Amino acid sequence: MTSEGEPVSDAAARLLAEIHAARGLLRAAPASARPGAAALWAHALREPGAPVDLAVARAIRTDPDTARRYRTLLAGQALAHAPLAIAAAHGPVSSRRIGPFALEILAATEDAPPLLILRGVVARPPRLIEAILGDETLRLALPAPVEGVILLALDPAVPEAVRLGDMLRDPACAAFLL
Repeated sequence: MTSEGEPVSDAAARLLAEIHAARGLLRAAPASARPGAAALWAHALREPGAPVDLAVARAIRTDPDTARRYRTLLAGQALAHAPLAIAAAHGPVSSRRIGPFALEILAATEDAPPLLILRGVVARPPRLIEAILGDETLRLALPAPVEGVILLALDPAVPEAVRLGDMLRDPACAAFLL
């Protein structure tokens, strides 16, 4: 029956059923097509700029179960992670907490590009940062800390650095310090 109380024809009912089935197929990849734990682990351990297994990256983007498994692996190996930002903006500074770390993004000035500042007192400083926003993932290497502070210029000449700053300012962005 339609919302007006009219009966639905068999052809229309069959078409609706086919559309529903097609949507279900698009939403969830079959378990056999999902990457295994070893493939996800290799993807989680990759270095920035290293080749990426496109099948794994596609599965993480399109299959919610694979994305959840990947984030769980990342969280397990991360020094700190924040599934969602607790972001605040105060004038020229945007900040958020990632575990024991304080991450700030200082706005650009006429003389300098925006600057990512990462502070935290831990035995081993993070080497990488991975940001995940929606189906977009970005991983960058972090420089060595100087007196306990990691500074990364978000230089407009480096598109990945600019995008990282944009992603980290979004409250829906997950961040992992590896």
